[in-house]
Amino acid sequence: MTSPRARLAGLCWLLPPCRAKNALLTRLGHRVHPSARLGICVMLDVGEVVVGADTIIGHGNVFRGLRAVRIGVEAILGQFNWFSRAPTLTLPDDDLAGSLVMDDHTVITSRHYVDCSGGLWMGRFATIAGVRSTVLSHTIDLGLGRQGIRPVRLLEKVFVGSNTTMMPGTTAASGAVFAAGSVTALDGDYAAGTLHGGVPAKPIKPIDGAYFHRTRTWATE
Repeated sequence: MTSPRARLAGLCWLLPPCRAKNALLTRLGHRVHPSARLGICVMLDVGEVVVGADTIIGHGNVFRGLRAVRIGVEAILGQFNWFSRAPTLTLPDDDLAGSLVMDDHTVITSRHYVDCSGGLWMGRFATIAGVRSTVLSHTIDLGLGRQGIRPVRLLEKVFVGSNTTMMPGTTAASGAVFAAGSVTALDGDYAAGTLHGGVPAKPIKPIDGAYFHRTRTWATE
């Protein structure tokens, strides 16, 4: 059952961006840096919320039933994304399960769907770009006839192109790139510094460029 404090925090998320909103959420038990910009979002039955300095969260995002939302400094979360977990699953005593964790300088653009049942972890400077990508972190074992969770981990400076599907258990090493429309394999393990594409996604060629050497969330020149 949702506590009165959690319901009040949910109402605070419906306020426009301002320092008073950040202060209210902090007084209600979350940790929101005064310089963060929090858009008008729906936050239902979410436990811990941590938002770092100079992070931007756009309008229209929905967070539902999550154990935790932890976002580092100078991260960007666009508009109209959906983050939830399967309510029927029992979560293990695992810090990532049921959680969205975005390290410093990470980016999720707009209109993506993220299943956080097993958890999504994004390392520094990792990006889910474009629109309509799907991250899945729970699956059904057809042999055993039961559901299970598998976290998705995107290491530093991973780039996910538009309309990509990340299957449960995906692990992408630093600098891995996924072409638009890719579908990763269940429990897939993807190499560093490599462009992957196709269904299921397979290595295409080594890749490098300015994106992988940034020191800011977005290059300005």
